[in-house]
Amino acid sequence: MKILCWNYRGVGNPVTVQEFRQLLVANVPDIVFLCKTKINSNRFQRIRSICRMEGCLAVDSAGKSGGLALLWRDGLDVSVQNYSNFHIDSLVRLENEDVLRFTGFYGQTASRSRQQAWDILRRVNHKVNEGWIVGGDFNAILNLSEKEGGRSKPKVLMEDFCNILEELKLTDIKPCNGWFTWTNNREGDRLVKERLDRFVASDVILDKFPFLAFYVVRQSRSDHEAILIDTEGSKPNRERTGHKAWFRYDTCWAGEYELKDLISSIWEKEESNMLAKMEMTRDKLGPWQFRLEKEISRLMDGRTDDRTACLLKQARGKLGHLYDVEEKYWALRARSQWLREGDRNTCYFHVRASGRRRKNKISRLKDEQGNWHDNEEEICGLSIKWLLRRLLTGSRRSFQSA
Repeated sequence: MKILCWNYRGVGNPVTVQEFRQLLVANVPDIVFLCKTKINSNRFQRIRSICRMEGCLAVDSAGKSGGLALLWRDGLDVSVQNYSNFHIDSLVRLENEDVLRFTGFYGQTASRSRQQAWDILRRVNHKVNEGWIVGGDFNAILNLSEKEGGRSKPKVLMEDFCNILEELKLTDIKPCNGWFTWTNNREGDRLVKERLDRFVASDVILDKFPFLAFYVVRQSRSDHEAILIDTEGSKPNRERTGHKAWFRYDTCWAGEYELKDLISSIWEKEESNMLAKMEMTRDKLGPWQFRLEKEISRLMDGRTDDRTACLLKQARGKLGHLYDVEEKYWALRARSQWLREGDRNTCYFHVRASGRRRKNKISRLKDEQGNWHDNEEEICGLSIKWLLRRLLTGSRRSFQSA
Protein backbone atom coordinates (compact mmCIF):
# COMPACT_ATOMS: atom_id res chain seq x y z
CA MET A 1 0.00 0.00 0.00
CA LYS A 2 1.18 3.52 -0.83
CA ILE A 3 0.34 6.64 1.17
CA LEU A 4 1.22 10.09 -0.15
CA CYS A 5 1.24 13.30 1.92
CA TRP A 6 1.67 16.83 0.64
CA ASN A 7 1.39 20.35 2.00
CA TYR A 8 -0.74 21.42 -0.93
CA ARG A 9 -0.73 25.22 -0.47
CA GLY A 10 -4.01 25.96 -2.22
CA VAL A 11 -6.10 23.49 -4.15
CA GLY A 12 -8.02 26.28 -5.87
CA ASN A 13 -5.11 27.05 -8.19
CA PRO A 14 -5.60 25.21 -11.55
CA VAL A 15 -1.82 24.91 -11.98
CA THR A 16 -1.52 23.21 -8.60
CA VAL A 17 -4.39 20.85 -9.45
CA GLN A 18 -2.60 19.92 -12.67
CA GLU A 19 0.59 19.13 -10.77
CA PHE A 20 -1.38 17.14 -8.20
CA ARG A 21 -2.95 15.00 -10.93
CA GLN A 22 0.47 14.38 -12.46
CA LEU A 23 1.76 13.45 -9.01
CA LEU A 24 -0.95 10.81 -8.68
CA VAL A 25 -0.25 9.40 -12.14
CA ALA A 26 3.49 9.15 -11.46
CA ASN A 27 3.21 7.53 -8.02
CA VAL A 28 -0.20 5.77 -7.99
CA PRO A 29 -0.90 6.14 -4.24
CA ASP A 30 -3.73 4.29 -2.51
CA ILE A 31 -4.29 7.04 0.06
CA VAL A 32 -3.53 10.77 -0.17
CA PHE A 33 -3.40 13.24 2.71
CA LEU A 34 -3.33 16.96 1.86
CA CYS A 35 -2.89 19.88 4.22
CA LYS A 36 -3.18 23.63 3.73
CA THR A 37 -5.75 23.19 0.96
CA LYS A 38 -7.15 26.71 1.56
CA ILE A 39 -10.68 25.87 0.36
CA ASN A 40 -13.98 24.75 1.87
CA SER A 41 -14.78 21.05 1.92
CA ASN A 42 -17.75 21.34 -0.46
CA ARG A 43 -15.39 22.41 -3.25
CA PHE A 44 -13.22 19.34 -2.82
CA GLN A 45 -15.57 16.93 -4.58
CA ARG A 46 -14.52 18.46 -7.88
CA ILE A 47 -10.86 17.79 -7.07
CA ARG A 48 -11.71 14.21 -6.09
CA SER A 49 -13.52 13.70 -9.39
CA ILE A 50 -10.75 15.23 -11.50
CA CYS A 51 -8.13 13.07 -9.80
CA ARG A 52 -10.22 9.89 -10.06
CA MET A 53 -10.20 9.10 -6.35
CA GLU A 54 -13.16 7.17 -4.96
CA GLY A 55 -13.38 8.39 -1.37
CA CYS A 56 -12.80 11.81 0.14
CA LEU A 57 -13.14 13.60 3.46
CA ALA A 58 -12.21 17.27 3.57
CA VAL A 59 -11.91 19.67 6.51
CA ASP A 60 -12.81 23.31 5.85
CA SER A 61 -10.08 25.91 5.77
CA ALA A 62 -10.21 28.96 8.03
CA GLY A 63 -10.47 31.63 5.37
CA LYS A 64 -7.36 31.35 3.21
CA SER A 65 -5.38 29.27 5.68
CA GLY A 66 -5.50 25.65 6.79
CA GLY A 67 -7.74 22.99 5.32
CA LEU A 68 -7.17 19.22 5.20
CA ALA A 69 -8.28 16.37 2.95
CA LEU A 70 -7.99 12.59 2.88
CA LEU A 71 -8.60 10.79 -0.43
CA TRP A 72 -8.46 7.10 -1.29
CA ARG A 73 -8.71 4.98 -4.39
CA ASP A 74 -11.56 2.76 -5.52
CA GLY A 75 -11.69 -0.64 -3.83
CA LEU A 76 -9.86 0.40 -0.66
CA ASP A 77 -11.75 0.01 2.62
CA VAL A 78 -11.11 3.23 4.57
CA SER A 79 -13.09 4.25 7.65
CA VAL A 80 -12.53 7.79 8.96
CA GLN A 81 -12.55 7.74 12.78
CA ASN A 82 -12.28 11.42 13.67
CA TYR A 83 -10.82 14.68 12.41
CA SER A 84 -9.97 18.24 13.40
CA ASN A 85 -8.18 21.25 11.94
CA PHE A 86 -4.92 19.44 12.67
CA HIS A 87 -5.55 15.81 11.69
CA ILE A 88 -7.65 13.16 9.95
CA ASP A 89 -7.60 9.73 11.59
CA SER A 90 -8.61 6.58 9.69
CA LEU A 91 -8.61 2.78 9.77
CA VAL A 92 -7.56 0.98 6.59
CA ARG A 93 -8.46 -2.65 5.89
CA LEU A 94 -5.83 -4.31 3.72
CA GLU A 95 -6.34 -7.08 1.17
CA ASN A 96 -5.26 -9.74 3.67
CA GLU A 97 -7.91 -8.41 6.10
CA ASP A 98 -5.28 -6.84 8.36
CA VAL A 99 -6.18 -3.38 9.67
CA LEU A 100 -3.78 -0.48 10.13
CA ARG A 101 -4.38 3.03 11.38
CA PHE A 102 -3.25 6.03 9.34
CA THR A 103 -3.38 9.54 10.74
CA GLY A 104 -2.71 12.50 8.48
CA PHE A 105 -1.20 15.26 10.63
CA TYR A 106 -0.63 19.00 10.20
CA GLY A 107 1.61 20.42 12.94
CA GLN A 108 1.47 24.04 14.05
CA THR A 109 4.09 26.73 14.64
CA ALA A 110 2.22 28.88 17.19
CA SER A 111 2.91 27.69 20.74
CA ARG A 112 -0.72 27.19 21.84
CA SER A 113 -1.81 25.51 18.60
CA ARG A 114 1.28 23.29 18.66
CA GLN A 115 0.35 21.87 22.05
CA GLN A 116 -3.24 21.35 20.89
CA ALA A 117 -1.97 19.37 17.91
CA TRP A 118 0.28 17.20 20.11
CA ASP A 119 -2.66 16.57 22.46
CA ILE A 120 -4.75 15.33 19.52
CA LEU A 121 -2.10 12.72 18.73
CA ARG A 122 -2.14 11.68 22.39
CA ARG A 123 -5.91 11.15 22.24
CA VAL A 124 -5.63 9.12 19.04
CA ASN A 125 -2.91 7.01 20.65
CA HIS A 126 -5.31 5.94 23.42
CA LYS A 127 -7.52 4.28 20.77
CA VAL A 128 -4.75 2.51 18.88
CA ASN A 129 -5.02 -1.28 18.87
CA GLU A 130 -3.34 -1.88 15.51
CA GLY A 131 -0.27 -0.79 13.58
CA TRP A 132 -0.12 3.01 13.37
CA ILE A 133 1.36 5.32 10.73
CA VAL A 134 1.33 9.11 11.10
CA GLY A 135 2.34 11.27 8.15
CA GLY A 136 2.24 14.88 7.04
CA ASP A 137 3.79 18.28 7.71
CA PHE A 138 4.81 18.25 11.38
CA ASN A 139 6.27 21.78 11.26
CA ALA A 140 8.97 20.54 13.63
CA ILE A 141 12.46 19.09 13.49
CA LEU A 142 14.14 16.53 15.73
CA ASN A 143 17.68 17.94 15.68
CA LEU A 144 19.90 20.51 13.99
CA SER A 145 20.79 18.15 11.13
CA GLU A 146 17.23 18.69 9.87
CA LYS A 147 17.74 22.40 9.27
CA GLU A 148 20.18 24.39 7.16
CA GLY A 149 20.35 28.18 7.03
CA GLY A 150 18.56 30.84 9.06
CA ARG A 151 18.33 30.97 12.83
CA SER A 152 18.77 27.82 14.89
CA LYS A 153 15.60 26.23 16.18
CA PRO A 154 15.10 26.57 19.96
CA LYS A 155 16.38 23.44 21.67
CA VAL A 156 13.22 23.14 23.75
CA LEU A 157 11.07 22.75 20.61
CA MET A 158 13.26 19.95 19.28
CA GLU A 159 13.16 18.23 22.67
CA ASP A 160 9.36 18.51 22.78
CA PHE A 161 9.10 16.79 19.41
CA CYS A 162 11.48 14.01 20.47
CA ASN A 163 9.54 13.55 23.70
CA ILE A 164 6.15 13.29 22.00
CA LEU A 165 7.43 10.59 19.63
CA GLU A 166 8.92 8.69 22.55
CA GLU A 167 5.70 9.02 24.54
CA LEU A 168 3.61 7.72 21.63
CA LYS A 169 6.18 5.00 20.88
CA LEU A 170 6.52 6.17 17.28
CA THR A 171 9.73 5.81 15.27
CA ASP A 172 10.86 8.40 12.75
CA ILE A 173 11.33 6.71 9.36
CA LYS A 174 14.35 7.88 7.39
CA PRO A 175 13.79 8.50 3.67
CA CYS A 176 15.42 6.33 1.01
CA ASN A 177 16.16 9.46 -1.01
CA GLY A 178 16.47 13.11 -0.14
CA TRP A 179 16.43 14.78 3.25
CA PHE A 180 15.09 18.33 3.35
CA THR A 181 11.41 18.68 2.41
CA TRP A 182 10.85 22.44 2.66
CA THR A 183 12.65 25.55 1.48
CA ASN A 184 11.81 29.25 1.66
CA ASN A 185 13.18 29.69 -1.90
CA ARG A 186 15.22 32.75 -0.87
CA GLU A 187 18.57 33.58 -2.42
CA GLY A 188 22.06 33.71 -0.95
CA ASP A 189 22.47 33.41 2.81
CA ARG A 190 18.71 33.88 3.29
CA LEU A 191 18.00 30.42 1.87
CA VAL A 192 16.60 28.04 4.51
CA LYS A 193 15.96 24.31 4.13
CA GLU A 194 14.26 22.07 6.70
CA ARG A 195 12.95 18.53 7.08
CA LEU A 196 9.38 19.29 8.15
CA ASP A 197 7.45 16.55 6.34
CA ARG A 198 7.83 12.95 7.50
CA PHE A 199 6.29 9.60 8.38
CA VAL A 200 6.50 8.04 11.83
CA ALA A 201 5.28 4.53 12.66
CA SER A 202 4.71 2.14 15.55
CA ASP A 203 6.79 -0.98 16.15
CA VAL A 204 3.88 -3.12 14.93
CA ILE A 205 4.14 -1.48 11.50
CA LEU A 206 7.92 -1.85 11.35
CA ASP A 207 7.67 -5.54 12.26
CA LYS A 208 4.78 -6.30 9.91
CA PHE A 209 6.30 -4.48 6.91
CA PRO A 210 10.07 -5.17 6.94
CA PHE A 211 10.50 -3.69 3.44
CA LEU A 212 8.74 -0.43 4.29
CA ALA A 213 10.20 2.45 2.24
CA PHE A 214 9.79 6.23 2.51
CA TYR A 215 10.51 8.50 -0.46
CA VAL A 216 10.74 12.26 -0.91
CA VAL A 217 8.92 13.21 -4.13
CA ARG A 218 10.34 16.42 -5.57
CA GLN A 219 7.92 19.16 -6.68
CA SER A 220 8.22 21.96 -9.20
CA ARG A 221 6.11 24.71 -7.61
CA SER A 222 5.31 24.09 -3.95
CA ASP A 223 7.81 25.04 -1.25
CA HIS A 224 7.04 21.64 0.31
CA GLU A 225 8.02 18.34 -1.28
CA ALA A 226 5.50 15.51 -1.28
CA ILE A 227 6.36 12.39 0.72
CA LEU A 228 5.41 8.80 -0.09
CA ILE A 229 5.50 5.64 2.02
CA ASP A 230 5.22 2.20 0.43
CA THR A 231 4.65 -0.78 2.72
CA GLU A 232 6.16 -3.11 0.10
CA GLY A 233 8.72 -0.55 -1.04
CA SER A 234 12.11 -2.25 -1.23
CA LYS A 235 10.87 -5.84 -1.38
CA PRO A 236 13.02 -7.84 -3.83
CA ASN A 237 11.26 -8.62 -7.10
CA ARG A 238 12.01 -12.29 -7.67
CA GLU A 239 10.43 -12.27 -11.12
CA ARG A 240 12.99 -9.79 -12.41
CA THR A 241 16.07 -11.10 -10.67
CA GLY A 242 18.85 -11.81 -13.16
CA HIS A 243 16.99 -10.29 -16.11
CA LYS A 244 17.69 -6.98 -17.74
CA ALA A 245 14.79 -4.66 -18.36
CA TRP A 246 13.57 -4.57 -21.94
CA PHE A 247 14.76 -1.54 -23.86
CA ARG A 248 12.01 0.45 -25.59
CA TYR A 249 12.20 3.71 -27.48
CA ASP A 250 10.53 6.50 -25.52
CA THR A 251 8.90 9.33 -27.48
CA CYS A 252 9.86 11.85 -24.82
CA TRP A 253 13.56 11.36 -25.58
CA ALA A 254 13.22 12.96 -29.01
CA GLY A 255 13.01 16.44 -27.48
CA GLU A 256 16.07 16.13 -25.25
CA TYR A 257 19.09 17.86 -26.75
CA GLU A 258 21.41 16.46 -24.08
CA LEU A 259 20.26 13.00 -25.08
CA LYS A 260 21.19 13.58 -28.71
CA ASP A 261 24.72 14.54 -27.67
CA LEU A 262 24.89 11.45 -25.47
CA ILE A 263 23.91 9.11 -28.31
CA SER A 264 26.33 10.81 -30.71
CA SER A 265 29.22 10.38 -28.29
CA ILE A 266 28.50 6.64 -28.01
CA TRP A 267 28.16 5.96 -31.72
CA GLU A 268 31.23 7.98 -32.70
CA LYS A 269 33.47 5.53 -30.80
CA GLU A 270 35.32 3.58 -33.49
CA GLU A 271 36.71 0.96 -31.11
CA SER A 272 33.27 -0.44 -30.22
CA ASN A 273 31.19 -2.76 -32.39
CA MET A 274 27.50 -2.28 -33.06
CA LEU A 275 26.24 -4.59 -30.31
CA ALA A 276 28.50 -2.92 -27.74
CA LYS A 277 27.19 0.48 -28.80
CA MET A 278 23.63 -0.75 -28.52
CA GLU A 279 24.34 -2.03 -25.01
CA MET A 280 25.87 1.30 -23.96
CA THR A 281 22.94 3.19 -25.48
CA ARG A 282 20.43 1.07 -23.58
CA ASP A 283 22.32 1.51 -20.31
CA LYS A 284 22.42 5.28 -20.75
CA LEU A 285 18.83 5.73 -21.90
CA GLY A 286 17.22 3.38 -19.39
CA PRO A 287 17.28 5.71 -16.36
CA TRP A 288 16.95 8.91 -18.40
CA GLN A 289 13.59 9.98 -17.04
CA PHE A 290 14.83 9.81 -13.42
CA ARG A 291 17.91 12.03 -13.78
CA LEU A 292 16.08 15.31 -13.36
CA GLU A 293 14.79 14.16 -9.97
CA LYS A 294 18.31 13.27 -8.92
CA GLU A 295 19.46 16.76 -9.89
CA ILE A 296 16.70 18.28 -7.76
CA SER A 297 17.72 16.12 -4.80
CA ARG A 298 21.38 17.03 -5.21
CA LEU A 299 20.57 20.73 -5.05
CA MET A 300 18.02 20.39 -2.28
CA ASP A 301 20.15 18.23 0.00
CA GLY A 302 23.63 19.47 -0.93
CA ARG A 303 25.65 22.24 0.63
CA THR A 304 24.15 25.71 0.16
CA ASP A 305 26.11 28.46 -1.59
CA ASP A 306 25.32 31.74 -3.38
CA ARG A 307 24.15 29.95 -6.52
CA THR A 308 22.03 27.27 -4.85
CA ALA A 309 18.74 29.18 -4.83
CA CYS A 310 19.03 30.15 -8.49
CA LEU A 311 19.96 26.62 -9.56
CA LEU A 312 17.19 25.20 -7.40
CA LYS A 313 14.60 27.38 -9.12
CA GLN A 314 15.89 26.27 -12.51
CA ALA A 315 15.81 22.64 -11.43
CA ARG A 316 12.27 22.97 -10.10
CA GLY A 317 11.27 24.34 -13.48
CA LYS A 318 12.77 21.27 -15.11
CA LEU A 319 10.72 19.08 -12.80
CA GLY A 320 7.52 20.29 -14.43
CA HIS A 321 9.03 19.02 -17.67
CA LEU A 322 9.80 15.73 -15.94
CA TYR A 323 6.10 15.22 -15.24
CA ASP A 324 5.38 15.75 -18.94
CA VAL A 325 8.02 13.12 -19.66
CA GLU A 326 6.26 10.75 -17.27
CA GLU A 327 2.96 11.30 -19.07
CA LYS A 328 4.49 10.57 -22.47
CA TYR A 329 6.15 7.45 -21.10
CA TRP A 330 2.86 6.04 -19.86
CA ALA A 331 1.07 7.11 -23.04
CA LEU A 332 3.59 5.12 -25.08
CA ARG A 333 3.14 2.05 -22.87
CA ALA A 334 -0.63 2.09 -22.96
CA ARG A 335 -0.83 3.00 -26.65
CA SER A 336 -3.97 4.91 -25.77
CA GLN A 337 -4.89 8.58 -25.83
CA TRP A 338 -5.42 9.09 -22.13
CA LEU A 339 -5.09 12.86 -21.85
CA ARG A 340 -8.29 14.48 -23.12
CA GLU A 341 -9.13 18.13 -22.65
CA GLY A 342 -8.52 18.23 -18.91
CA ASP A 343 -9.90 14.74 -18.22
CA ARG A 344 -7.63 11.90 -17.22
CA ASN A 345 -8.90 8.34 -16.75
CA THR A 346 -6.00 7.26 -14.57
CA CYS A 347 -7.49 3.96 -13.45
CA TYR A 348 -8.24 2.79 -17.00
CA PHE A 349 -4.86 4.01 -18.18
CA HIS A 350 -2.81 2.09 -15.63
CA VAL A 351 -4.86 -1.06 -16.16
CA ARG A 352 -4.12 -0.86 -19.88
CA ALA A 353 -0.42 -0.13 -19.33
CA SER A 354 0.24 -2.66 -16.60
CA GLY A 355 -1.93 -5.37 -18.10
CA ARG A 356 0.28 -5.98 -21.13
CA ARG A 357 1.94 -9.34 -20.55
CA ARG A 358 2.76 -10.27 -24.12
CA LYS A 359 6.19 -9.13 -25.35
CA ASN A 360 6.08 -7.92 -28.95
CA LYS A 361 8.66 -9.42 -31.27
CA ILE A 362 9.95 -8.05 -34.57
CA SER A 363 10.59 -11.05 -36.79
CA ARG A 364 11.89 -9.11 -39.81
CA LEU A 365 12.36 -5.59 -41.15
CA LYS A 366 12.41 -4.05 -44.62
CA ASP A 367 15.20 -1.58 -45.36
CA GLU A 368 14.98 1.54 -47.53
CA GLN A 369 15.92 -0.47 -50.63
CA GLY A 370 12.98 -2.81 -50.07
CA ASN A 371 15.06 -5.78 -48.90
CA TRP A 372 13.80 -7.91 -46.02
CA HIS A 373 16.11 -8.85 -43.12
CA ASP A 374 15.31 -11.58 -40.60
CA ASN A 375 18.73 -11.96 -38.97
CA GLU A 376 18.68 -10.69 -35.38
CA GLU A 377 21.86 -8.63 -35.72
CA GLU A 378 20.66 -7.06 -38.98
CA ILE A 379 17.31 -6.20 -37.39
CA CYS A 380 19.13 -4.53 -34.49
CA GLY A 381 21.32 -2.59 -36.89
CA LEU A 382 18.36 -1.31 -38.92
CA SER A 383 16.48 -0.36 -35.76
CA ILE A 384 19.40 1.61 -34.36
CA LYS A 385 19.96 3.42 -37.66
CA TRP A 386 16.32 4.44 -37.74
CA LEU A 387 16.40 5.54 -34.10
CA LEU A 388 19.52 7.64 -34.62
CA ARG A 389 18.10 9.24 -37.75
CA ARG A 390 14.92 10.14 -35.87
CA LEU A 391 16.77 11.58 -32.89
CA LEU A 392 19.61 13.36 -34.66
CA THR A 393 18.02 14.59 -37.88
CA GLY A 394 14.33 14.69 -37.00
CA SER A 395 13.43 12.32 -39.81
CA ARG A 396 10.05 10.65 -39.44
CA ARG A 397 10.65 7.71 -41.74
CA SER A 398 9.48 4.41 -40.43
CA PHE A 399 9.93 0.76 -41.23
CA GLN A 400 7.35 -1.81 -42.10
CA SER A 401 7.44 -4.78 -39.78
CA ALA A 402 5.93 -8.21 -39.99
